[in-house]
Amino acid sequence: MEKLKIGILGTSNHYLKRIVLPLKDTQFCESYAIGSRNIEKAADVAREFDIPLWYGSYNAVLEDANVDMVYIPLPNHLHKEWVEKTIEAGKPVLCEKPIGMNADEAEAMIKMAQDAGVPLMEGFMYMFHPMWQHARNIVRTKQIGDIQYIHTSFSYNNPSPSNIRNIPEYGGGALMDIGCYAISVPRFIFGREPMRVMALQTSHPGFGTDMHSSALIDFDGPRATFTVSTTSQAFQKVDIVGTSGSITVHIPFNTYVDVPAKLTVVDGIGIRDVEFPVSNAYGLMFDAFAKAVLDGSAIPVSGIDAINNMKVIDAVRKSAETDEWIKI
Repeated sequence: MEKLKIGILGTSNHYLKRIVLPLKDTQFCESYAIGSRNIEKAADVAREFDIPLWYGSYNAVLEDANVDMVYIPLPNHLHKEWVEKTIEAGKPVLCEKPIGMNADEAEAMIKMAQDAGVPLMEGFMYMFHPMWQHARNIVRTKQIGDIQYIHTSFSYNNPSPSNIRNIPEYGGGALMDIGCYAISVPRFIFGREPMRVMALQTSHPGFGTDMHSSALIDFDGPRATFTVSTTSQAFQKVDIVGTSGSITVHIPFNTYVDVPAKLTVVDGIGIRDVEFPVSNAYGLMFDAFAKAVLDGSAIPVSGIDAINNMKVIDAVRKSAETDEWIKI
């Protein structure tokens, strides 16, 4: 079976912790080359995980004619530069979330990709997990009535000054790193865009990034709320509450890959825990994107989705600055 050869830009901890092993089990793509500004790092990773080629620069990966698609797990502030260079190289690109530093960057990248006819997708892996597909189907078929509100909690404690998630100019902070999920989830579940947002952010006294971000998002009646933090205990949960029931997604994003995922559904009949076969959302995402490239079909998550998510992120920032409702 034909498999797309993936070129990876960078040896990020995210790639090593969550991506490199799932790519060994994918059906439609495989790791082929990895590039780093430090060629020794690239060589070490390649040897450890049986990646055929390694390079001492990102450009070298893009120049390899055998690389069929590119994965970008670089820091947020580098996304636009390397997405555009990948598009110029004519290679389909899967870029980690958030796709850019703001909606203007997202729009520029999406337009460039569309004009060039090059597939580009933002990497929100959770959407591909069977657990989330099931949750959305429960909502779509009104098994818990009409949704009234969705609340997302997501936090971790990251005290390192040198970590890229704590550097403002690198696109660090709670909103960009994990708040983007809390914004994506209600859009994914409701299947439409919000009207306005009110937000509150607290800056870290040393780093200058937002260490706590909270928001109220108005979906023209139903609403979504979230709180995300980079200075709190590691915790994540999503509650979806309707007129006749609810869904609780216990580990919504960093879903374990070695035990079944679980969500709890409450309806008029009773309470049930629904378990799902062991799955890796990252591998599923890569396969879905690669299959679309091979088939020539529409990519699973549109560029418009990436732009619209960034618009809400921008609105959260603006609301926090002005203490006002911001229309989307």
